[in-house]
Amino acid sequence: MQVTKDARTIVDVVDFHKSYDGRSVLSGVNLRVERGEHLSILGPGGCGKSTLLKGLLGLVAPDKGSVTLFGKNLQTLGSEERNALLRRVGMAFQLGALFDFMTVRENILFAMENMTSLSAYDMEERVHRMLASVNLPAAARKLPSELSGGMRRRVGIVRALATSPDLALLDEPTAGLDPVTSAVVISMIHKLAAEIGSSLVCVTSSVEVAFTFAPRVAILNEGRLIAKGTWEELHNLHDPWITHFLDVRGYKPNQSTEQEASNYA
Repeated sequence: MQVTKDARTIVDVVDFHKSYDGRSVLSGVNLRVERGEHLSILGPGGCGKSTLLKGLLGLVAPDKGSVTLFGKNLQTLGSEERNALLRRVGMAFQLGALFDFMTVRENILFAMENMTSLSAYDMEERVHRMLASVNLPAAARKLPSELSGGMRRRVGIVRALATSPDLALLDEPTAGLDPVTSAVVISMIHKLAAEIGSSLVCVTSSVEVAFTFAPRVAILNEGRLIAKGTWEELHNLHDPWITHFLDVRGYKPNQSTEQEASNYA
């Protein structure tokens, strides 16, 4: 069993390679996430973001390399031990991925019943408290089909965080949302994560979402993690592709976002 040297490191991806039908998707990715860190993984479509996310969940095994969560190498664990480890991870899928035959309340309870040891009373209390915190107190008994896209997205994030995970993974948490709703969703994620002490990893193709979500961003391109840093640090690399990718839409983070990066320096 592989154990990370630093107890602060909760994710350690080492030389991750993955190919499908002879086509390389990930080519030697190395990534570390520290306890309490908020990190965005940013890249264009088809660069390998989804495969990397599946690798972090143990859904995809590397052809070469390793993924270590909380000091344990996923590739060396039996199914029972791996499932126990993954109970410490929350996952928010694109579009919420809610069970359409369950109410909002039942969707959130389902996650807690399978991933926590909370009492029935505590689970019910948490459902209503967390829905209230994201301005959806009346949604508990609605079906997903009765909700807007932004509401389903918020419920999916609540479900991912309701289990108080040590690590929460969020796949394009604001895709398809308007800028105002997107900002509300990101603010909500930060608020809930602060309450439960979760580390966060957001995967996105949006430069604005990446830097709104986290002060430090890892850039993935053509299956390789090519840089990691703040907006200023990434520009100071003077890499033409990185500079163009970050600046092409004219976005620039505000000064407070840059200042927050000092928390992870």
